[in-house]
Amino acid sequence: MLHWIPLLLALWVGQVTSSGPRSAFVERLEPRDFSSTAEYFLSTGSSALGGDLREGPAMMEDLRRGQEGLMIKLNDVTRSIKEDELKLNNIFYKLGRHDTDLEGVDSVLDRLSTSSKRIEAKLNKHAFNVDFLRRRVEEMKEGIEAEQRVEVQIAAAKSLINRLEDRLTDALARLGTVENTTQNLQKRSAPEYGPTFALHSRPPTLTVYPDRHTGISALTGECNVDWEQVGDGCYWFGGEELTYTEAISYCIRHGGYLLTLAPPGSQLSLLLNRIRADVVYWTSGTDAFYKGNWEFLMTATPVMPLHWALEVNSTAPHNNHCAGLTRNGLIKRKCSHRLPYICHII
Repeated sequence: MLHWIPLLLALWVGQVTSSGPRSAFVERLEPRDFSSTAEYFLSTGSSALGGDLREGPAMMEDLRRGQEGLMIKLNDVTRSIKEDELKLNNIFYKLGRHDTDLEGVDSVLDRLSTSSKRIEAKLNKHAFNVDFLRRRVEEMKEGIEAEQRVEVQIAAAKSLINRLEDRLTDALARLGTVENTTQNLQKRSAPEYGPTFALHSRPPTLTVYPDRHTGISALTGECNVDWEQVGDGCYWFGGEELTYTEAISYCIRHGGYLLTLAPPGSQLSLLLNRIRADVVYWTSGTDAFYKGNWEFLMTATPVMPLHWALEVNSTAPHNNHCAGLTRNGLIKRKCSHRLPYICHII
């Protein structure tokens, strides 16, 4: 920018050595705004170089003014350039921010893609769980239907068991009647017997003949092996759970009879103290022959009121026709129930 200063000095020296009116030089210089050295020399011409040296200070003032104008313009241009540079920097900053935003958008898209994949995996898992639950519900429905069918079959079996029990009760009654009749006929045919006995209105005594030896030793009068002596009696405490009729048969096989209770007294107390408190044992007590008339089948002796437990049996079902023994006394049970049993020697 200052390379034209030597030229201005040479011009000033020429002006000092030359002659010419000052006003003409000033007139040529004042209205012009020097923008370049070439324009200045074109505007002054060769006449300026031949002017009076006395016009040197004025020319220098003019040159200074021209230089100040140029400097102002240069400052304006520099300021404009700086403003443009700031604008460019602002633009670059915004472009950088946009690039950062674009990178952020890419990151967000990546996160969304990852999230969508996780959501898809969860949906697949939920779909699998729903299908599994649907299959489980179908299996449970099938199980419920099977249980309902089993319940129907159980109800039919219970009905069949009740009918069989009724038939068994009838068969026992007929068997007792037949045996009573046989005994009466035997008494009638024997000459040593007195008058003929009439048939009783009580349940018949069931006479059986064990196929094994009895529980009492013929030599010592003591209870045989596996039989337990309680007081004056020999008892077999069967641990198997049997029905009423099965218990009758098992006692006969063991050489005894299903239990008939002794009258209330010391023997009955000893037996009740011997049995377990939480177990019910079959006895031969029943009202299967005459409803409400409880007697012991094996001996045809009546069941006494003191034989019954205190909590008996007002609420017992109507089809409970057999008597089980607890530590507190007799209770009513259905003959098809399975219970342990007690055999004894009559």
